[in-house]
Amino acid sequence: LAGEPAFKTVPFNNHAIDEDLKRHPEIAMLQRQVEVADTDTLIAKANKQTDWSVEFAFQERGPAFSNMVSVGIAIPLQWDQKNRQDREVAAKAALADRARAQQDDALRNHVAEVRSMLNEWENGLERITRYERELLPLAQARTQAALAAYRGGKGDLNAVLAARKNEIEMRTQVLQLNADTARTWAQLNFLMPAEEHAAHDDPAAAKEAK
Repeated sequence: LAGEPAFKTVPFNNHAIDEDLKRHPEIAMLQRQVEVADTDTLIAKANKQTDWSVEFAFQERGPAFSNMVSVGIAIPLQWDQKNRQDREVAAKAALADRARAQQDDALRNHVAEVRSMLNEWENGLERITRYERELLPLAQARTQAALAAYRGGKGDLNAVLAARKNEIEMRTQVLQLNADTARTWAQLNFLMPAEEHAAHDDPAAAKEAK
C-alpha cells in the first residue's frame, strides 16, 4: 500500500478562499456563462446602432454602350426601437445578470462549505496533536507504572489490565481521528482540480507546465 497522504496541508489559503474557489470547475463553468451572456448583451447593444454600408460597382460594357459606374448606400431603418432593439438589449442584460447571480450564489455556497470543512479539518489536527503530545503519552506512562508496580509486587493484575485497556482505547480514538481528518482533507482536495494543487504547492512549476 502507498504511504500515508499528506493530509496536514490543504490546497486552500484560509485568507483567499474566494479567489481559490474561482478555479473550481463549477464556478469556472458559470464564469464562462457570464462571459457569453455579457457578449450577447454587447452584440444586442451594437445592433441598435445604424450600420451604414456603401457599395461601389464598375461595369465595362460593349462598344454600343458606355461603361457604367454605380454607387449604392444602404441605411438600415431602426423601426420601433423601444419595442424591438431596446427590449432585446434588456432581455440579454437580464440573462447576464441572472448568470452573474447564479455564479455569486454558487461561490458563496462553496465558500461556506469550504470554511466549514476547513474548521473541521483544523479541529481534527488540533485534537490529534493533543492526543499524541499529552493524552497518549500519559496513558502509556500509566500502563508502564501499573506494570512496574505489578512486577514489584505492589499492584494487582486488574490495575495493569485497566491501564492497558485505557491506552488501547486512546490509540483507537487517535486512529479514528486520523481517519476522520483525512476524510475531510480528501473532500477539500476533491474541490480543486489536480493541476490547481500543483499551482498551489509550486506556482513556478505549474507555470512551466502550462
